[in-house]
Amino acid sequence: MPLTNNMSIRSIVTKYHEFIKRVITGFILGAAFWFLFLYLPPVYFSLVLVGILAQIIIFEWKNLFNIYSPLFWLTLPFYPILPFVLLISMNTNPAYHDLLFILFILVSSHDTGSYIIGSLFGKHSIYPQISPKKTWEGFFGGYLFASIGLMLLLWEQGNMKPWWFILGFALIVCVLSFLGDLFESWLKRCARVKDSGTILPGHGGFLDRFDGILFAVFFFYVARDFLAVIFSKN
Repeated sequence: MPLTNNMSIRSIVTKYHEFIKRVITGFILGAAFWFLFLYLPPVYFSLVLVGILAQIIIFEWKNLFNIYSPLFWLTLPFYPILPFVLLISMNTNPAYHDLLFILFILVSSHDTGSYIIGSLFGKHSIYPQISPKKTWEGFFGGYLFASIGLMLLLWEQGNMKPWWFILGFALIVCVLSFLGDLFESWLKRCARVKDSGTILPGHGGFLDRFDGILFAVFFFYVARDFLAVIFSKN
C-alpha cells in the first residue's frame, strides 16, 4: 500500500510539473504570436511561420519518418509544407489576414479546453487505438471553450453573429482541429514517439502545437472569400 501511495503521489507531482511547464510555455508562445500578429507588419509573422516550418522539416519530421523512406519525401509537400504555404498566403493578403486571427483563436481555445476538461473529467476515449487520452469530454470541453472564444472575439469587435452560426462554425473548426490532432497522433504512434520534438517544454515540438491548425487552414483557405464577407466589420 505505501508503494502504491508513493507512486500515486509521484504521478500527481509529475502531472503538476507538466501542467506548469505547459501553461508557462503556452503563455509565452501565445503572447509572442499575438504581438507579432497584431502589432507588426505581416511580413514578420510570415517569417516566423517560415522559421517554424523549417524547424519542423529539419528537426521534427525525421522523428516521424525515416529520412530514407519514400513516405518522408512524398508526405512532406502536402503535410506540413502546403498548410504553411496557405497560412503565409492568407497572412500576406490584407483581405484574409484577419481570418487567421479567428483560426488561431478557435484552435488554441479548443486545444486549451480539451486539455483542461479532458484532464479533469475525461473518461470516454474517442479513438483509444491511436490516442487514448483524447476523450469525448475533452472534445466537447474544447468545443465549449472555442465557442465562447469566438463569441467574445466577435462581441469585442462589435460584429456579433447569431448563436447558431457561432456554434455551427466553431463545431466545424473544432472537428477539423481534432482530426489534425488525431492524424499527428497516428503518425507519432506509427513512429513510436511521444512528441514530434522537444523544443517547447510541456508541449513537445511545433508540429504538436500546429497539428490542428494545419488541418483547419484548408477549410479557411477554400472558403476565404465567403468568410471574409461573413466576418467583415463593415
